[in-house]
Amino acid sequence: MNNPFKIHLMSYTSSPLKSIAFPIENLGIGKDITHADEISYEEAQNAVSDTVKSWLTSPLEFASFNFFAQNIPLFIVREWQRARIGWSYAERSMRFYQIDHSIIDRIDRRFYASLNDEEWSKFIDVCKSQIDEYLRMKKAGTETQDARCVIGVWLPTQLQTSANYRAIRDTMAMRLSSQAHIGWQIVAGDIKRLITEVDKTLGDNLVDVCAIQGKCVWFSKLDRGCKECEERGRLPNHIHDFSLIKKNGDKQCSCGMLEKESEKFHSGVYSFGSKS
Repeated sequence: MNNPFKIHLMSYTSSPLKSIAFPIENLGIGKDITHADEISYEEAQNAVSDTVKSWLTSPLEFASFNFFAQNIPLFIVREWQRARIGWSYAERSMRFYQIDHSIIDRIDRRFYASLNDEEWSKFIDVCKSQIDEYLRMKKAGTETQDARCVIGVWLPTQLQTSANYRAIRDTMAMRLSSQAHIGWQIVAGDIKRLITEVDKTLGDNLVDVCAIQGKCVWFSKLDRGCKECEERGRLPNHIHDFSLIKKNGDKQCSCGMLEKESEKFHSGVYSFGSKS
């Protein structure tokens, strides 16, 4: 399978686990650590592991990670940028970047898991037609910054983003959940994998929100079944009622899931990325 989307960890705080442990030990415990060698990895691990059991997680802000996302759909970028606290963003500008038909090859099908082969082919045709119109408008003298408006949120773009570990953990708590869009599960799973490669303790503490809360938090009629809590042996948070009938005859639950999607969802067909 062609997977054009990739996320790269460009840089991060030196000794990120210890960097988080310093304020915990110096301010919370009352030590005077002045050099990284004055605290062992195990001591840092214990300090951080204890801190994440509390809501007082401000020390997690003392380690940061810098990512570069390639060929990430525009709709994921727009949702990502809603995480405003602790994150910085730099997005490739469509005002200056010259798009051509090669952009079609950079669409990652994993982000559109519910599309069967026929619908995928139609989707690609729509994307191609938007690029055709974009190029036609530019040839007719329309400025790039105006012609870009005919292109949809499927567009693969590039995003540079950085955040402290606290912001990453809070954001990924929502995105590592089965409630998240499949594309987000891919992105969050890759971020978790990259941070785990740097430090296993920090990676292991990137978990879904129900794991942090110690209970299921998805009980609205709009929430889908929580696979994570079901796997933990908890009672189902949501019972589908496929009583809504769409114009095409498909049956739909109030949570948005179609009856025909339900079996795929609960069988794991729609699960991507690494999850704890």
